[in-house]
Amino acid sequence: MHLAFHLFYTFVGVDVTSAMSYDESKARDVIFVIDGSRSMGGKLKSSGMSKMEMVKTGLTNYIAEHWPVSYFPWPIRMGISFYRLLGTPGSTQIEVVVPLNPPPASLELYRLEEAGCRGGSPLADALRYGIKSTSDSMRKEKVVKLISDGGNDGPPAKTVADELGGSSVVVDVIELSNSASGELRDVAAMAHGAYLRPQNLAGFEAAIRK
Repeated sequence: MHLAFHLFYTFVGVDVTSAMSYDESKARDVIFVIDGSRSMGGKLKSSGMSKMEMVKTGLTNYIAEHWPVSYFPWPIRMGISFYRLLGTPGSTQIEVVVPLNPPPASLELYRLEEAGCRGGSPLADALRYGIKSTSDSMRKEKVVKLISDGGNDGPPAKTVADELGGSSVVVDVIELSNSASGELRDVAAMAHGAYLRPQNLAGFEAAIRK
């Protein structure tokens, strides 16, 4: 997979007048919050791909379709971040690959390619991060798309149940696993979101577009 290139933010070929007049009722912020733990390097048996390989391929294709029209002042803005639990005692690391807001002047896809699988998975901290990243947005629709294989090396997700249930942010959960996680299904229910468990690349690409 050859991702080491930049797509630069440019207005060439884009009708700026049309973009500025987008329908505000369709404006949305979407942030992909992705498990970057060691277990994401394992294979999804039904696909033959590693879970992380599927994430990178699917998101690269998605970005190629939407950039730059996914950014302000266009209807959709998106961000991409990975989360991990590193060190002893463990501390949560958030790796921002594409910031949601303010949008970057250039898109550095090599950073997505270079994201590795290491450490553990702090699920509750990842959920807090996703909600905090979008909750102050003035956009009508605010969505966190949590992508994980179901691992959790921190406090249970129910410890952030009040924050999930009381937020205007929707959390959709995309689980990439060989056996379903009841905890991830519960996260989607608590956060008024969808729970999806794709088993191949086509299914994953469909899930991130919902």
